[in-house]
Amino acid sequence: MAIKKLLSHFYFKKTKSDKDFKNWIKTTIGFSPKNLSLYHQAFLHSSAGEKKNQIAISNERLEFLGDAVLGTVIAEYIFKIYPYKDEGFLTQLRSKIVNGQNLKELSIKFGFNKLLKTNLTKDEKLKSSAYGDAFEAFIGAVYLDLGYEKTKNFINSKIIKFHIDINELVNTDSDYKSQLQIYCQKNKYKLEYKLINEEKQGANKLYSIQVLINDKSYITFENFSKRVAEQKAAQLTLEELKKEIG
Repeated sequence: MAIKKLLSHFYFKKTKSDKDFKNWIKTTIGFSPKNLSLYHQAFLHSSAGEKKNQIAISNERLEFLGDAVLGTVIAEYIFKIYPYKDEGFLTQLRSKIVNGQNLKELSIKFGFNKLLKTNLTKDEKLKSSAYGDAFEAFIGAVYLDLGYEKTKNFINSKIIKFHIDINELVNTDSDYKSQLQIYCQKNKYKLEYKLINEEKQGANKLYSIQVLINDKSYITFENFSKRVAEQKAAQLTLEELKKEIG
């Protein structure tokens, strides 16, 4: 009750009536929600959160929970459809499905980006994991509100069925760091990812990552996620190497 009262004056009351918000959630997940405050909290980024009576109100805890639930449902789904594939294949496929870029795109497709309350600038939101985090937090809210089976139904019937092409992901190698590592090992090159700048911006850190091959500087890319910055820098470096080779 205390959390619900704290949330009652936040963003959603200004943009949607509870009735409209409840109908939107029902349309989105296929089930009628019970505890709207959980869904309000799912769209509250830490940069816009508040602290009342030592309780931090944001979507971070729900994100933590949603990440675990989403990973479990996805793992069970691919475990069943690929009965003869080994653990390495299943782990890699799950990672492709739940990676930050996919979750960001899903969040935008579902319209979560329009509901997210944050004090980040537009550029900061696009570079950060805020949208993907909100997607996971929403999963966490559904789980706490309606339980595992209905959450699983939502993920399988509304997300995987319409928004995830499993076959395409199986045949796509999007791990650019691994690709670049294999290229460098094959040619006996020294590969290094150098953190050239780490700048705190609000509640986040902006990381600038530079790729060096045999001490030669290639691409520098910045993002609020160090992992994303490294992957993108690796991808652009691979493209640069292809141009050099001709």
